[in-house]
Parts: sequence; structure tokens; C-alpha cells
Amino acid sequence: MSTYLVLCQNMARDIGIPGSGPSDVASSSLSEEENAVVRYVKEADVDIQSRWFNWDFLWTETTLTPTADVSTLTSPSNLGNWKLDSFVLAKGTNSYQELEYMDWDDYNLEYKLGSITSDIPEVFSVKPDNVIDLYPTPAATTAISAAYWKTPTEMSVDASESPIPSRFHKIITARAKIYYAENEDAPEILSGALAEFEDLLDKLEADQLAGQKNRRLSRAQNIDNFTVVPQ
Repeated sequence: MSTYLVLCQNMARDIGIPGSGPSDVASSSLSEEENAVVRYVKEADVDIQSRWFNWDFLWTETTLTPTADVSTLTSPSNLGNWKLDSFVLAKGTNSYQELEYMDWDDYNLEYKLGSITSDIPEVFSVKPDNVIDLYPTPAATTAISAAYWKTPTEMSVDASESPIPSRFHKIITARAKIYYAENEDAPEILSGALAEFEDLLDKLEADQLAGQKNRRLSRAQNIDNFTVVPQ
């Protein structure tokens, strides 16, 4: 696992900055080039995290507890996108119930006009502000389990670690070197960094996107679960 500081030091070495690179990502005594390295590494990490909303490394689970007679649920603070086929009422009991998703416009017309009853929820939708709405309105506080993908996080201190799997951390410095080369007019760095980044991005996507494992396997293991991703 490479920390924010180690990534910055690796990049500084790769692009030929004299010395061992930044001593501290927040130091006020960094050179102009070292400050640029710190900035580019942070931006590269967020850029890669943001390329797909459903990276496996952004996936997590949560338990949502409804308030009786309130149709909406409080979203996690780090919510990016909901996994819409994952909502289950009372998941840990024999009376569990999978909730059916409906598009907001259809749901709004079907269930949100006129008097709304309170009972056990059966259907849900996601409002335009990414908030879950349930129908019928919950009559009790029975827990709802769900999965979602988190929003990207920024590295901020020396010991910060990217959520990108550690074996692919070189992709962060490869992307950062592209930023550096474009801003510093360094074509000799740009060509190598582009090739490295494209190779690592293909590997990361194959490993961390659903249905993509077969892209990097010499023999497909499950062709029924293979998804073509347009470039």
C-alpha cells in the first residue's frame, strides 16, 4: 500500500526532480515543482476514482432505519449511487422482503398523489436528489439493508491511502505524470506515462468493474457474465 507521501516521492523521482521528493505533503517549504507533484497526485487519484460510478472498490453496504410514518430514508454521508437491486426489508429474518425499484417519474404518478397509506413498504424509488422514497410509507422502524457506491475521497495527509487497490497504485502516478507533462511541455515524459496509464487502466477496469474479469484472463471463466465496455 502506497501512502500519499510515498506516491508523491515516487513521482518526483520518476520525473527527475533532484533529491528524495516532498518531505511532507503539507510542508510550506516545498519547491514549486514539489508542490505541483503533490497537487497532481491528489487530482490523479480523484480523477481515476471518478471514472466509473460503480468501481468495486467504492462498493459498500449499509442499514437504513425508517422513521414511522415518514416515506423517505436518510442517506449515508458518502453516498455516490445506490445499487438499486439490493434493497431488502428485515434482511436478517425469515420474513425478509426484497423491495421493488420503480423509476421516479412513474413512481411519483403511481404512488405519491392523493392520500398515502402507512404499512410495510413494498416499492421504492430514488428522488432526483438521490433520496430513497418508500411505498407504502413505513408504519414501523423495520431496518432496510442496501448496498451503494461511495463518492471518491481525496488524500490529504502524508499517511492518506487511496481506496484504489494497492497493486494498482502506480496508475495514480502514471496519471499524475500526464498532468505534469502536459503542463511542463515534456513530451518525453508524456509518451511513456500515457502508455503506462492506458495499460494500468485496462487492468484496473478488468479487476474492479462488474462483468469485466474475462478481459484479462486467457480463457473466459463465465461468458454469461461478460459485459462489453465501450471505449
